[in-house]
Amino acid sequence: MAFNTSSNRRILYATQGVAIGDIGATGVVDSRGASDAANFQASGKMIIMHGVQSIGVNTNFSLDPIRELGQLSIYENVEEVPDIEATIERVLDGYTMAYHASTVQASDPTLTGRQNARADLRMIIGLDTDSAVSSGDSLAAELYCSGMYWSSCSINMPTDGNFTESLTLVGNNKKWIVANTGQVLLGAGGTVHNAFAFGNDSPDSPDSGIMRRDNFLTGTTIRTLGGNGFVSVVPDFIQGVTNNGSAQTGANGYANFVNCGTVNTTDVHIQSMSFSVDAGREAINALGTLAPYYRYVSFPVEVSTEIEVIATGGDNIDAVEDVPSGGNLRNHTIQVVLSDSTVIQVGNKNKLKSVTYGGGDAGGGNATIKYSLSNNNDFVILHSGDPMALESSNYFKYWFT
Repeated sequence: MAFNTSSNRRILYATQGVAIGDIGATGVVDSRGASDAANFQASGKMIIMHGVQSIGVNTNFSLDPIRELGQLSIYENVEEVPDIEATIERVLDGYTMAYHASTVQASDPTLTGRQNARADLRMIIGLDTDSAVSSGDSLAAELYCSGMYWSSCSINMPTDGNFTESLTLVGNNKKWIVANTGQVLLGAGGTVHNAFAFGNDSPDSPDSGIMRRDNFLTGTTIRTLGGNGFVSVVPDFIQGVTNNGSAQTGANGYANFVNCGTVNTTDVHIQSMSFSVDAGREAINALGTLAPYYRYVSFPVEVSTEIEVIATGGDNIDAVEDVPSGGNLRNHTIQVVLSDSTVIQVGNKNKLKSVTYGGGDAGGGNATIKYSLSNNNDFVILHSGDPMALESSNYFKYWFT
């Protein structure tokens, strides 16, 4: 481990750059934006991440102290495999999502299709005298985390800020690199690789902006991708939702939608939506090697959806102890479409876990209702910047029956 830090006094946002890509990648490619051509060759490449707001890397060393009769001090302090955890948060900006960059070798967009894909994470740190990470600049260090698995992913869509993606990667290998010792983001002589430049960076979405509340497609607005139409639908128990989910989407290949409807902004006032999944990676070890043989997804995986709305009536949820035939609850389809080609699908089997009515107190606040729903294993995010994305119905389709 070595650094060129003789003249560096601190690290700030302008002097950090992040890339995620194929395991063992030896080259660099820019993210695919909404305006880019359909072909996107990401195999064997690190993909530059745009819109990154923060990155944190935790390293934990597991120690197993062995003692023996006859002495108080440790007999041996056995070192286990280190655990590396990296968390990246970025805004949705039209470019390749971190979740997709970490699963270049996925077989399809579902959880099972993405479960075995592994990725490399690299971060470069520049000098505090630079105003941007751009070609030709000298660097202080490059971080290399290899063979990482995605562990958790969440999408947050508030009304009072930017839409964001949070991704956690886990692995067992981390290395700090200097020039000419296995670098990818570093170029010759310890300067930034030509493809890794942020000096003139800006979002690459259809309206050249970051995704915010006005980029959430509502009503019967259909976004056509790969020859199929996509429309946002939410559970029909939400006050004001037009229960036309099946009718609206039947003509576009979604006859399986159930108990859902489109969002009429005149009657439905969603304050926030979020989707989250935690894969709960567990290690499988084998005799003959210290490194884990595999870090598997702990199926079943709970997929959570939260929807908060301004209350204009009750929460529309009856709960009785004398459970009626069929139960208190029903299955619901949820799908969200954004203007930058993002399509979030959590299937047709979402059931309500809890509903909270609150606010509207004497202090003058508004009453709100928060619905928390969950399913098992149904989680798909589609986007034109996905390395596996095909401009056809093979990729852009509804993935659940």
